[in-house]
Amino acid sequence: MKQVLSIIFLSALALATRAQKLPSVQTSSVIAPNNIKIDGSPMEWTGGFQAYNGATEIYYTIANDNECLYLVVQATDDGIIQKIVAGGITLTLRSADKKSTVMPATISYPIVPAVYSQGVSYKLRTNKILSAAQLQALNTQISGHIKEIPITGARGIADSSVSVYNDLGIKAAGLIDKQKIYTCEIALPLKYIQQVFDASGSCRYRLQVNGLDTSGKDGIIVIGGKAVNASDEPVDHGASYFLTSPTYLQGVYTLAK
Repeated sequence: MKQVLSIIFLSALALATRAQKLPSVQTSSVIAPNNIKIDGSPMEWTGGFQAYNGATEIYYTIANDNECLYLVVQATDDGIIQKIVAGGITLTLRSADKKSTVMPATISYPIVPAVYSQGVSYKLRTNKILSAAQLQALNTQISGHIKEIPITGARGIADSSVSVYNDLGIKAAGLIDKQKIYTCEIALPLKYIQQVFDASGSCRYRLQVNGLDTSGKDGIIVIGGKAVNASDEPVDHGASYFLTSPTYLQGVYTLAK
């Protein structure tokens, strides 16, 4: 037992140290690893994450190959995991030209039915170690009932969402591991979003942790009674509005070649 706890402690310490060294926003181009499986496991991402953002409290990497754009997000705090499960993560891709009339492309995951999204943080907090059975049950709770992946602005896709079992190459998955870390992976074929990239292969991106209320699409939340930019600082986890306050980050990504 002491050995397991020591491993968990050292892993948490390593994550904290890593977060201090990473930039808050990814700006580099990244070639995606070979043989990626979108399964909620970060095993392919052995090089580590490209950024840790203090406002959203997530690690993330955006990468691409010749076929797809990939997003991998990781959350280590039970409150942030609960917030993600409650309202999902939305990736928005826009033209780098702010005057462009090209419609932004968005994809969101996970969209967990409300009846299954509750109580995740409590289970993570109150169980120092998750048994194999507890971990399986928790992952079934947060991922086993997801039916659709909301998507807009994708070329040739008129519907506002696609089935998680679609044959379009759009994939998403998220799981909690035995260290109580949540990893979400998304793959979006470039053919559906090529229109948002300019001649140099660049686009603006926005990554938002939605929470329960996704109406705050302007990214403005209230912290300490004052309206602030959600990319400036995290929301107090003890605040009553924590789960309903969307936070975001934004940057520019250029396709790796």
